[in-house]
Amino acid sequence: MSTNPTPKLPFSAGRTSLLSALAEFGAAVVHAPPGTGKTTLAPQFLADADLVAPDQRVIVTQPRRVAARSAAARLAELRGTELGQEVGYTVRGDSRVSKQTRIEMVTPGVLLRRMLRDPDLPGVGAIVVDEVHERHIESDLVFAIAAQLRELRDDLLILAMSATVDAQRFANLLGVPEAVVHVPAPIYPLEIHYAAAADSITHRRSDSRPGQPGSIEAFIAAGVRRALADTAEGDILAFVPTIRGTELLAQQFDSPGLAAFALHGQLSPKQQSEIVNPRGATSANPTRRVIFATDVAESSITVPGVRVVVDTCLSRVSRRDSSRGMSVLVTESAAQASCVQRAGRAGREGPGTVFRLISADEWARLPEFAAPAIQTSDLTGALLDVAAWGAPMGEGLALPDPLPQNNAAAAAATLRQLGALDADGTITELGELLVTLPLDPRHARGGLLASRRVPVELVARVLQFLDVASSQRAPAGAIRDISPKDPAVRRLVRLLQPHAPRELSDPLTGEDAIAYTIACARPDLLARRVEPGSERVLTVGGTGAVIPKSMPGVDAPHNEQWFAVADIGRSESASARKSGTGSILRSAMPISEELALAAAGGVQKERTASYSLEKKRVQARERTIVGAIELSSAPAKPSAAEAEQAVSAAIAQASPEQLEEMLQLSSNARELVKRMQYLHDAAVAGFERASGYPDLRAGLPAELLSFIAADIAAGRRPDVASLLRGLIPWDQPIDELAPESLELPSGRTRRLTYPEVLIGSSAAGAVSDAASVAPGDVVPGSSGEGQAAPAAEPHAEPVVLATKLQDAFGLTESPRIAGRRVQFHLLSPAQRPVAVTDDLGSFWAGPYQGVRKDMRGRYPKHAWPQDPAAG
Repeated sequence: MSTNPTPKLPFSAGRTSLLSALAEFGAAVVHAPPGTGKTTLAPQFLADADLVAPDQRVIVTQPRRVAARSAAARLAELRGTELGQEVGYTVRGDSRVSKQTRIEMVTPGVLLRRMLRDPDLPGVGAIVVDEVHERHIESDLVFAIAAQLRELRDDLLILAMSATVDAQRFANLLGVPEAVVHVPAPIYPLEIHYAAAADSITHRRSDSRPGQPGSIEAFIAAGVRRALADTAEGDILAFVPTIRGTELLAQQFDSPGLAAFALHGQLSPKQQSEIVNPRGATSANPTRRVIFATDVAESSITVPGVRVVVDTCLSRVSRRDSSRGMSVLVTESAAQASCVQRAGRAGREGPGTVFRLISADEWARLPEFAAPAIQTSDLTGALLDVAAWGAPMGEGLALPDPLPQNNAAAAAATLRQLGALDADGTITELGELLVTLPLDPRHARGGLLASRRVPVELVARVLQFLDVASSQRAPAGAIRDISPKDPAVRRLVRLLQPHAPRELSDPLTGEDAIAYTIACARPDLLARRVEPGSERVLTVGGTGAVIPKSMPGVDAPHNEQWFAVADIGRSESASARKSGTGSILRSAMPISEELALAAAGGVQKERTASYSLEKKRVQARERTIVGAIELSSAPAKPSAAEAEQAVSAAIAQASPEQLEEMLQLSSNARELVKRMQYLHDAAVAGFERASGYPDLRAGLPAELLSFIAADIAAGRRPDVASLLRGLIPWDQPIDELAPESLELPSGRTRRLTYPEVLIGSSAAGAVSDAASVAPGDVVPGSSGEGQAAPAAEPHAEPVVLATKLQDAFGLTESPRIAGRRVQFHLLSPAQRPVAVTDDLGSFWAGPYQGVRKDMRGRYPKHAWPQDPAAG
């Protein structure tokens, strides 16, 4: 066994720092650019050091299968062993390991399944999460669970390796902020060329078929031809968004003088080896190669001999489609960080050249970093995984980014519909079984359910079709073209066979078998016509769509109302726009209602109750539903509990005006509301004696809601006044602090007017700005008679007392209520406004004299004393 492999790799310089960090902290994060050799050397450093027991493995995750196979083959070659002995790999559907395996390359999904199956990970001494910066969902989950495993196993080493400056962030999440190992990489100078604005790939035509004029492949082909003409040596690495595109271009450029290859994740190990291993094995090889690669060559694999990169600056990324309720692959602009890594592939062995197929201005507008998949993809599988780990909704896990609330809620709803989670979010027995199957939870559930009535081989073919239907937009009839010998189909058969019954129950054949399997795997996409004969349908998941007239079976004599849908998507067709849905069934089959309901797991009975403000009563209905699809509905008599719940919901959702209408406040209750709110505002402003009164603008106090809801539900007018009086602090009586009326020196008692209050109106009118005029100033009134401006006060609007001016004679100053002076609206003998003031002392001493002079002539029979404060 070799223990000194490839000392020329730049990462060799980081060996001492890495092992020291792991020895001290038990975890570390490596920051090293692609091509430094971290994937090749770091696992060997761990395996050859004393930090990992001789009988324990070093597990290394690679984000893609092709990278796992390639890295394992490279390590085995460097260490002089046969692949599968000391160094091996395990990916979906393929494994090369043995009892002697010391370093095992795996995809994150493989390690995640092992963690969930046996959290102790016996026989594993170290976990290396490579390319952690790529932020795939499964990589994020593996990292977060591994971080938690450190608390359970102090002998388990955790190493995360990143090609970006996010290394410190991951170290903080691991709890080892000091354990960041930086290893720089020498990169040769790069000559970067941009496309002219008119030739940019952004002008591609979305309706062009692959390889046709205007397509992405046509732009790439032009870029490669330019690269061949402008550069004289070195292999060319061209980044292509899709696997199909790499294969078309490789066929187009392969010639006697130029070897063209397609490099993607679906290649066999032998095909990968022909591309990734160093050239020169046969002298017949041409002097130059062009490799058309997906983003698998961005950071996961180093292709030797590359000196030229042709970059579309596009990425094929996963995005959640709400109409499908699942993730789909879309082509969009790449982030600058990804493009920089791609460009670096040309500068590993010498000066390189990069041709970017966008303009320099467009490059400047690209996002700096790509959004992590956990923020944009369907989270159904991830949510099931964290629930199986014992961390529902990711609670307590050191995820680099939290699960987005809306997407997580949608995923949880899907899992509940599948029966994988219960109402509390706890994983069910079926959920535990689904986790053991390395499939999308929908497909796993569909495979298990359909296998009871459909032969496993046909179920496997249907599931394989569903796996690619959304990207290929294939009609359901294409299932017949999928061979039972397809390796992916055979893998599905192996997974499902142990769970299938020996004898099928009520077996299905032909179209029924296919439609039933599709419906079992995608129960949320089961669709029913909105009405008989309509082209519009509604899915169980709540998505509206239209049926294309070209879809087989649409115009069948029996005119089925239900459809098993394999794929649904956006459409700009006239019918889709007319229906208002914007979605269309791309791949679907008619299915009988009996089979549809069986696939959906049966029907649900649901009672709904709601309060009608117009009719002022609770109305209830009993519905038979399948998800969003209503099969039947009939009026029902609400129970007392249902009625109260409906009223409570109506109160919570009502506007302040609607709430007023529901409460039907008496005049006594309305006045009490205003007085209580006034005291609350006074307490906020600092009048301590009024503390303890509720803020009614914020809504009804919770302790009153059940009583009020019960009265309204029973058709009674709630006694809001009595209920509110029960909230008045015993030591701060409202009639003393905020009386209903005030006795004046004249002997008359006048009612006080408190500021208006609308329950539930939040902060409306709670605090008014201070007046911009001085207290006691006379302001012109509509009648031509003077008005004295109110004084500025620290809270709310003032309490108002309207009375004849003569009634206030004898008051030397304005009375106070809850710390604020009452505002007097003083009236003439004819009951017309004379003045408005909240400072009687200042008013008597100043503006009153002018009012007196004017009023004595008009009303000589009334008293107009020189000193009204004297009475």
